[in-house]
Amino acid sequence: MLYSQYGVKYYSLSDDDIRIAHQFILASNHAIQPKLLETTTDDFLFFEVLLMLTWVRRENNVELQDWEDLAALKQLFIYQQLVDYVHLNLEQSLNTFFNQTKLDYIFLCYNFLFSDQWQNEDIKALHQIIFTNKQIKSLLQHLAQKLRLVKEVIFTRNFRVAIVYFYKKCILNLHSLLPESNPFLFNTLNTNQKVLFNQVQRMIDVWRTANNIPYFFTKEQIYFLTNQIEVIYQLFIPEIDITIVTNTISEYESIALKLTTTFNHYKLNPKVFMINAENIEQLYQNKNTIVLIHPKFVTFIDETKLLASSPIIKLAIDYLPTYQEQLIQLFKQFNNRSFLALLN
Repeated sequence: MLYSQYGVKYYSLSDDDIRIAHQFILASNHAIQPKLLETTTDDFLFFEVLLMLTWVRRENNVELQDWEDLAALKQLFIYQQLVDYVHLNLEQSLNTFFNQTKLDYIFLCYNFLFSDQWQNEDIKALHQIIFTNKQIKSLLQHLAQKLRLVKEVIFTRNFRVAIVYFYKKCILNLHSLLPESNPFLFNTLNTNQKVLFNQVQRMIDVWRTANNIPYFFTKEQIYFLTNQIEVIYQLFIPEIDITIVTNTISEYESIALKLTTTFNHYKLNPKVFMINAENIEQLYQNKNTIVLIHPKFVTFIDETKLLASSPIIKLAIDYLPTYQEQLIQLFKQFNNRSFLALLN
């Protein structure tokens, strides 16, 4: 495949080549055990092949185009670690010499070397490089404009991690050559995910053109970014207001506690409406709230006056399990509505 698809001529890979590659990986990352390499071969295979090409490639000259971030990235601790391990491990095992270009090539390979040694200051140094990159700054601007990602979102740890991984895919515009282990199936997405995916895809196309990036991104790569953004959006979906109509605080407290513990994966905001102490007209003005009312109080409520955005459920705390599925569907509807509001 390397030759038929990419024109790479190389000598046959031997068991000894694979052993040397494995030894190098194990020496550079003490968190990786031999058994892990044996049982997750496909996860490491891409890097192993790229690594072994440094000595089995027939036309052995590697040329790296100028890239403004390379000098800065080489100041990270992992580059000097890589140089030391190559001299100590690979050069001795292969009885050969790795020049500067080969070292840079291994450094830029999609790898996991020394991933067990990162400290907070190293991560900060990496972020400083990535988030001052012109293309990434442009990407953040496009995300902010097209997807309304405000600073609170952009500076979350989850979002920054997602951008770091996306940046890795963009190195030297080689994203179109990266293998994808999980095929993308658009039809498996829910409605919100499809809307977000289409928005991200359009935004990426505009950003790619504006930054003279020559190759299209795969649907898998776009979905990766979409998935990260979706997770982050979930953090900013507002609470679901629930108005509990009752005549005693004790009943309100019991229902509120039952709701928040039973449905703890939803962000719920229970509120009390004391039917014996508040003007009923105030209840009719509440927007975007789920109204829970004991059946005994139904005759006091004119349901036609409730706003369309505020559905009503008649239940007593003893019968909460009976209405569990109905409540879940309402919670999903409210979350979906809030999610789409963030996108539009």
